[in-house]
Amino acid sequence: MNYKRNRIEIAPRALLLAAGVVLTVVLISVMVSQFKSAEEMINVSSAVISEKTQDLKDSELTGIDGLEVNGSDVVNVCRKRLGNGINVTLKNGSKSVTYSDSSDVSKLKDYESGEYVKPSTKWKCRLVKNKNGIITEIIFTKKGD
Repeated sequence: MNYKRNRIEIAPRALLLAAGVVLTVVLISVMVSQFKSAEEMINVSSAVISEKTQDLKDSELTGIDGLEVNGSDVVNVCRKRLGNGINVTLKNGSKSVTYSDSSDVSKLKDYESGEYVKPSTKWKCRLVKNKNGIITEIIFTKKGD
């Protein structure tokens, strides 16, 4: 009889153990799904932050896109942007020169150079972007003196 009593006492313990295992599995699955949701949210927010950072970097340029600027502004843009994957093209009538390296800025400042940019001249600015919206080229077209 003592043997039957032990079986009766074991059954509730086995049920509690099974319930504990089921609850543990449910909690683990909920945690895994929450981590996946958090990971997706982090990826989306990271992409948004990268986009906003790029917009802030380019805000100086997008502010002058389509506007008329001085020659000193042209030289400053060249000084800041050349060598960063952005080309600058200066169009002066039929003559067009494209710069891609920051060492070219010295030519624009040297008044004895044929490529000298007079600070008071007026230039029309136009930005060229690739299919991803990243600025690849800045084109300055000289206006009449």
